[in-house]
Amino acid sequence: MSLTLSPTLQTFCEQEALLRLAYVDRQGFPRVLPLWFVLLDEAYYVGTGTTSPKWKAIQRDTRVGWSVDGGVPEHYTGASLYGRAIEVTEAATRARVYAALGRKYFQTPEHPRFIEIFGPLDEPATVYLRLVPAGGRTWEY
Repeated sequence: MSLTLSPTLQTFCEQEALLRLAYVDRQGFPRVLPLWFVLLDEAYYVGTGTTSPKWKAIQRDTRVGWSVDGGVPEHYTGASLYGRAIEVTEAATRARVYAALGRKYFQTPEHPRFIEIFGPLDEPATVYLRLVPAGGRTWEY
């Protein structure tokens, strides 16, 4: 399923700082966490550590939900989606996501703080996920 975003919503999602990712934890409770993300070719990507609870939960059950939303009174914008989180294993796509995250949050993937958080480009302790929607809705009002 591809959820086509309006040009306004596309720009909003590309510029928004946080995506809220929902998954089910080991005890069966829903968890929602804010994450850095990038939107590339209408696909949402996030990164996390291979030892993180969210990655362990997603390995057990790839079903997730996510939301990018915000605004000011009388003008709210967002996308709320659900689907699956799929590990990005292809080196070129991992490199593209890595570079995009570095540019979005630190203006460059060479920034020392970015490397401290995500490691070098080929860091085996970092996993990148593509969020593949199965459904959802958007709003602009």
